[in-house]
Amino acid sequence: MSLLSRYVGRIVLTSMSMVLVLLLGLDVVFSFLGELEDLKADYQAPQALIFTVLSLPFRLCDMMPIAALIGGIVGLGLLANNAELTVMRAAGISIWRLVWWVIKPAMALVALSLLFAEYVVPISQQMADSGKAKALGVHYKVGELSSYWQRQGNTFIKMQSVTPDGVLHGISFYQFDDHGQLQQTQFASEGNYQAQSSWLLSQVNRSQWVADGSTQGSQYPSVIWQSELTPNFLKLVTISPEYLPPTRLFRYASYLEHQGLSSRAYFLEFWKKALAPITTLSMVLVACSFVFGPLRSVTMGLRIIFGILAGLGFRYLQDFSGYASLVYHFSPLLAAGLPIALSLFGGIVALHRVR
Repeated sequence: MSLLSRYVGRIVLTSMSMVLVLLLGLDVVFSFLGELEDLKADYQAPQALIFTVLSLPFRLCDMMPIAALIGGIVGLGLLANNAELTVMRAAGISIWRLVWWVIKPAMALVALSLLFAEYVVPISQQMADSGKAKALGVHYKVGELSSYWQRQGNTFIKMQSVTPDGVLHGISFYQFDDHGQLQQTQFASEGNYQAQSSWLLSQVNRSQWVADGSTQGSQYPSVIWQSELTPNFLKLVTISPEYLPPTRLFRYASYLEHQGLSSRAYFLEFWKKALAPITTLSMVLVACSFVFGPLRSVTMGLRIIFGILAGLGFRYLQDFSGYASLVYHFSPLLAAGLPIALSLFGGIVALHRVR
């Protein structure tokens, strides 16, 4: 039985891998053609090709569920066309055991995509963006921020710039009371991170509002500022949520939520990445339902067409629920999980009806 399991797994894994390579190849071609519209200055065809290639790790992670769906249909379809599935069923192998044999190679691809999302995508995408910006003549440094706002309780902080090594420049503090009245302002020319969640602010000018409405000014050569904000968190701000690794996404989203700032976009991307294995599982179940269910008697081409339509439908539903979560402020977990739950339900119901 283990030999048969490995045989089915090899066929399915090969099909999924070939579909993934095909999808990536098509995406590279169309993305490269799209980048050719941005050609100017030193950003020419070779630079556009480098940008497209460096974006491949992100695209690989993004396309994995669709590759699992279509690859599963192709792999099982090949076995069905050769009557091998019929022989296996006649030998007493259940539908669910066959489904499990298909799931195992899909999970291997999921593990690969999770490793890419955690360790490769953030680096490759920053290299792509910085290289493109430099070629276009745009001032850009990896990890550099300008005019960045943060909140800490009733204090709002503006940083004029943050260098890639985590040094703050031109830091302004605006402290309000519980009624929204400005109580104190503070300006520091520079801030350097110290140990134990503290920053050393240099050349500090402070203005304090007193009861009679007047202000009292004071100057300090240095002040210690206690904050959960760290240079590593500041580096995350320069990266779009979809390119951040899952572990850092969750930590940064939790920090934003704790500070009362908008964190939905980051939590939404985190749950999409965290639920990636279940997403792929749902796509495999849909693929199995197509081959074992109502489409078992149609041609391979028609199965693939239905698979593409199902994959597009899943992607559009996922995007719609994500945007709706950001606009109507419902749970990002619900937005990320609803399309997956519907796919799982549809696949399981269809497989249960198989005779």
